[in-house]
Amino acid sequence: MLLWYELKKTLFSRALIGFVVLSLAMNFFIMFAYGYTYRYTERESEPFNIFEGYDANALADYYVGLYGMTGRAEENIRAKYSALQPVIDEKAANGDALSVYFGTGTYDIHEFLFGKLLFAIIAQAALLAMFAALMSTGYEGIRNTEQLVCSSKIGRKITRTKFAASLIAGLVFFAAILIISLGVFFLRYDYSAVWNDNVSSSFNYWVKPFITWHNFTVSQFLWATIGAAAGLTVVFGLFGYAIGTFFRSVYKSCGVAVALCVLQFLAMMLFPIGGTIRGALNLTPVMLWMNASRSRWFTEGGAEIIWAHFETIGLTACFILLAAASVIAVQSYKRRDLL
Repeated sequence: MLLWYELKKTLFSRALIGFVVLSLAMNFFIMFAYGYTYRYTERESEPFNIFEGYDANALADYYVGLYGMTGRAEENIRAKYSALQPVIDEKAANGDALSVYFGTGTYDIHEFLFGKLLFAIIAQAALLAMFAALMSTGYEGIRNTEQLVCSSKIGRKITRTKFAASLIAGLVFFAAILIISLGVFFLRYDYSAVWNDNVSSSFNYWVKPFITWHNFTVSQFLWATIGAAAGLTVVFGLFGYAIGTFFRSVYKSCGVAVALCVLQFLAMMLFPIGGTIRGALNLTPVMLWMNASRSRWFTEGGAEIIWAHFETIGLTACFILLAAASVIAVQSYKRRDLL
């Protein structure tokens, strides 16, 4: 019953419901005002095995030369592409590139779904999860009822319920935006003929092939992206919960949360591309989201990414660190004076 009451505070918050409505309106605008108009038609040209004889070291040479990498940065990039070569050879042997996908329109429609629409959905879900957690943890502080709640039978153990409620609310908002947005998208774009095509089709090409570390069909890649997006939603929920529990003022909590998000982005500019520190910063919550913008999840990721499976590493590390931060924040709350 207590969990339901805590959920109601966020799920039926007019501010958060308004955010959901605006998010859906934005997604519909993306689909109908800027949406790609390509439809699946008969193949206009034949696919070819683009991975046959493809040299990953040539990509490493390209990025090293483009960004003038030296030292550790160059070593990181060359090590990653050396590890990628067996993956490319396997793709060549499997004929991954021979899938038609959407023919010559593949790259544009793939980027529209994964690099624009899902990128927007992930951002909306992440912000909703963070603000839901901040609202849940700061609810009593805003209404000056914190002392009353802490003197009740549940007392300061209310943090446990708020923890569960804020994460559940974030995932509910994510599911609502995702289901409605993708439902409309797939009514507009017919994917029935391409679900089993490989995302590494030779038509999914811009400067370089679309190289994933694992073999993905279109449907598998979509489910993997949705799973990672749900994980990132939880991470942002933990982020908001830890900050909201640690700071007494909800306004201060919001300010700190926004400042830390901006800091993650600005810190990238201080370090060279290919460097270990910049690579580590790509594992932070904000940069994990940013790397969804070019469909980098589950791919080699270009010069910005120096480790294979960076999205899995980043989500796991963020979950562990923010869960630990949440525990520390709860312990601090238990010892905090209410006056």
